[in-house]
Amino acid sequence: MSDDSSAGASGLAALRGASPRDAATMVWRKFVHRRVEMGRYGVPTAESDGPVEPCELTLDVWGPDRFDEIVGTNPHLDADDVRDFRAQRSQVIVVLDGDRVAASSWMTGGRVFVHELQRHLEVPEGEHFSCRTYVDPDYRGLSLMRHMIHTYSQRQPTGDEVWGLVYDWNVASVRSLERIGWRRSGDYWTTWWFGRQQGGERRYPARPATTI
Repeated sequence: MSDDSSAGASGLAALRGASPRDAATMVWRKFVHRRVEMGRYGVPTAESDGPVEPCELTLDVWGPDRFDEIVGTNPHLDADDVRDFRAQRSQVIVVLDGDRVAASSWMTGGRVFVHELQRHLEVPEGEHFSCRTYVDPDYRGLSLMRHMIHTYSQRQPTGDEVWGLVYDWNVASVRSLERIGWRRSGDYWTTWWFGRQQGGERRYPARPATTI
């Protein structure tokens, strides 16, 4: 049996075992209405604040000619992602311990597909969309994400902005971003009604931090 068939059988079993009220809720969420929403967090490059402690590892920014070297060092990245990054306006920030990639974070722009929202966003010139950040467990606690973002920001024009998307329920990630100076300045969402997809967004002035 295929994975899709197994998932379908599991879903039907759950539906049969549910109460009428729960079954109605499941059908509503799966087939009638579903909504995914994420918050937009970012910081102007001129306001990027680096860590107090220096980074003893090597930081660099790579272009498309070195993208393949990141595959296998980040469990949230595969060859298809790298192909997409090549089709966009992308660079990858890396932290190296000798030849070992200790951490990486992608910056991209143009027509960007956001898997969580299941649709494309247009990231214009002057904006840098941050995604697929990963720090190897052996190197956590060294503020490497903050070092990567700050190193990249220092290389960009002062009027640019670095930003990314985070789920509201992911308080740990929101706190990590707010600690490095990122603030919420918008919302992005995708809604499905009877299988029909519709996206939306709203932007507003940066709001005060809520987790620090």
